[in-house]
Amino acid sequence: QMWNFGISASDGAYFREEAGMRLPAGRDLGDYHERVLGQDVTFAWHHLQIWAECYEAQFDVPRVGNASTIGYYVEAKYKFAPQFFAALRWNEQLFGTVRNGEGGRSQWGADLSRVDVSLAYRVTAHAQLKLQYSYQVEMSGPEDGNHLLATQFTVRF
Repeated sequence: QMWNFGISASDGAYFREEAGMRLPAGRDLGDYHERVLGQDVTFAWHHLQIWAECYEAQFDVPRVGNASTIGYYVEAKYKFAPQFFAALRWNEQLFGTVRNGEGGRSQWGADLSRVDVSLAYRVTAHAQLKLQYSYQVEMSGPEDGNHLLATQFTVRF
């Protein structure tokens, strides 16, 4: 199929048992939920494939209220030959704001952005060699980029 679409959702308590003693009086683990909504889409046409996923999450946090985040990626892969392909991926995670205890609101996490570029060669139907370069930026302070160069050999069995 050229196009595929998906959606998923979940809702449930997320604290572990040991967090119970630190909760406000009269509250229990079941009062604090995590809600997640996920959407995905894929597109394939000849030698080109594109994927995208987005997840929105909201947490009930003791003494804070709701904390939300959204994470997504878009990835494209192009096959130059049956055994050789290149891929490009853009990822981001963005954080919402929460009460900061001083009468205002502050972002509860540092936004992240990352780009990945890779070349891969499928040696056999069960083995693949990949070279990847990634650049990540955390937007909490001065832009401080993080570079990663990696090689990977995978075997599927």
